[in-house]
Amino acid sequence: MELLQGGRTGQIWRDGDTVIRPAGAWTPTTHRFLRHLGRKGFPAAPQPIQITGDDQEVVSYVAGRVCEDLSDPLIGSERMLMSAARLLRDFHTASQGFLESDDDAQIWMLPPQEPREIVCHGDYAPYNVATVNQEAVGIIDFDTAHPAPRLWDLAYAVYRWAPLSDPANPSVAFGLDDQLRRAEIFCNAYGATMEERRGLPEMVCRRLQALADFMLARAAAGDEIFAEDVDAGDARLYLNDIGYIGIHRDRLLKALS
Repeated sequence: MELLQGGRTGQIWRDGDTVIRPAGAWTPTTHRFLRHLGRKGFPAAPQPIQITGDDQEVVSYVAGRVCEDLSDPLIGSERMLMSAARLLRDFHTASQGFLESDDDAQIWMLPPQEPREIVCHGDYAPYNVATVNQEAVGIIDFDTAHPAPRLWDLAYAVYRWAPLSDPANPSVAFGLDDQLRRAEIFCNAYGATMEERRGLPEMVCRRLQALADFMLARAAAGDEIFAEDVDAGDARLYLNDIGYIGIHRDRLLKALS
């Protein structure tokens, strides 16, 4: 077996055409959702295979390169941004209907958000999108999937792909002008409505505040993974980016409209 790099270091393995990952209380719901995507003809998500007795899940391997480094030039190419936005749109379309058709008890890792329009991925970022030849072709890691408005997912995706993060952050290699250009490309390719564009800055801030609150609560409850993230400054970074987006809200709105 091959140890895969990225999140949850040392816990995710590839075995041929399958991936073995830690399972949680939400995994049965996630597997039912993945089967729904398959029935809808969406080919870019893993296929659920089984949940083992030792709290592991097995899903099909999604081929392609993921980008852990948000400053990777590949992420910012127009071709990549457009394909990533269209893949997200297609995922949202395929997601429709699950909440209404699934009769079993639904458990999600992240709390649902109102209105519950669709099941959002929850972490649609370059490190969770498989790419081939500078195009987004697959989505991985559905642990954070949960019911929410489409804009909840779109806003966080734009935050990650632009990325709408303070250039003072060492992991951000792009200034505001590049960020706004990339945000515009992403929203145009997704087909965002004018209403969604006007609501995007506030929704990014809501999403980041919810993420920071969730991380801090899990860390306080003794979750070692989230405690490590908090110690590394991740929650503080999200809160700082809320301020950064607030400062540049008008320029962002102008770029998107």
